[in-house]
Amino acid sequence: MTYYYNCRLVDGTGNAAIENAVLITEGTKIVYAGPAAEAPAAGEAKKLDMAGRTILPGIFNCHVHMALRFPFTPYCVDEYGTPGYRSMVMYRRAVEALYCGITTIRATGESDYSDTAVRDAINRGMFMGPRILTAGPCIIAHGGHGAGQWGSVECSGPYEFARETRNAICKGVDLIKICTTGGMVGEYEGAETVQMTEEETLAVTRVAAEYGKIVAGHIGNDRAIRTAVKCGVKSIEHGYIMNEETAAIMAESGAYLVPTLAVSAACDYLEKHNNPRYHIEKIRNIGKKHMQSAANAIKAGVKIAVGTDLLPSDPLDGTNATFREVELLVEAGMTNLEAIKAATQNSAEVCGVDNVTGTLTAGKEADIIAFDGKPDENISDLRKLAMVVKGGALVRSTVEGDDRPRFSPLAFGAVPEGASFINW
Repeated sequence: MTYYYNCRLVDGTGNAAIENAVLITEGTKIVYAGPAAEAPAAGEAKKLDMAGRTILPGIFNCHVHMALRFPFTPYCVDEYGTPGYRSMVMYRRAVEALYCGITTIRATGESDYSDTAVRDAINRGMFMGPRILTAGPCIIAHGGHGAGQWGSVECSGPYEFARETRNAICKGVDLIKICTTGGMVGEYEGAETVQMTEEETLAVTRVAAEYGKIVAGHIGNDRAIRTAVKCGVKSIEHGYIMNEETAAIMAESGAYLVPTLAVSAACDYLEKHNNPRYHIEKIRNIGKKHMQSAANAIKAGVKIAVGTDLLPSDPLDGTNATFREVELLVEAGMTNLEAIKAATQNSAEVCGVDNVTGTLTAGKEADIIAFDGKPDENISDLRKLAMVVKGGALVRSTVEGDDRPRFSPLAFGAVPEGASFINW
């Protein structure tokens, strides 16, 4: 049992911080999280003085491509060579994310079901890593977003889309990922184009619903968002162009938005990794629309979750991409507490694991992170990470007197400041 005292608790529900709090964990579970005055006695527990630090639930990243590699190429080639090596790269990146405080990842499009292999190895205790929810390959229209990229499955017509949905489900995925519009990657596409028909989208959602799986959709514009919501798509990814009317429709539907604002704030990042000029220009041109769309969604009360479409741990504007995404949500109009809730409770809900993690609640898994400072008052204090615990196991800590055994996830012991592992 571990007894964390002299701390502040931000539980992930949107409630204000509990000052002078205690958090108690035993094994992999939280057994108490609340005011010190109501806490049970410490007994023989390992006691850790948190010296006023703020404890949060582990952060989520709900839009990750763990095999991401830049620059994008216009032809289909497996640059990792084999599924086995790709899986090793993906595991490495998952661990980098965990080291940065991201305790749960949702993979939104990987080839050869490598994501399920990494997930299963972690879940079976073979390796330490974050929780991973998997979608397998993206299911897209012929010539659509992701065409020519290794791992996309191209379809035409409701029958083919339904068939590939069934195929993914039988491989053990946690969700289905489709691309109903264009995006930024292809030279001859844009967020304004619609690439899947309503009948094709409905074919996917009907099959997924029979198996209790949600559908996440790469969706870039108003018309496609409204169609997707009508068809039962529960997780709208990006939403680059969303007006107030569409935001209101989406809020009423109960669908979640994963805005991935980090993507349109990453021009310098993309230039560093030698992405094509057309890609960078499209990102630059859509940035203001993207931020306004997120602001419209926030104002309308759409449920927001956190994802980046960049590697969770990669550096962006002086922090990692995931924490930068949370900061960008605040810039778009969220309060600090709302942005933290988006990265924890809301994200747990859209991932379907809110009964397991996402809030500091007795009985849930001990996925906890701590910060020097008060992120609920100054969101940039997320940059002051002091401790990461996943399922009760210590990953890293700078807390004085914390001599618990650490999981050493990386060959060199830490992610160097400013490092990028995009081309492992």
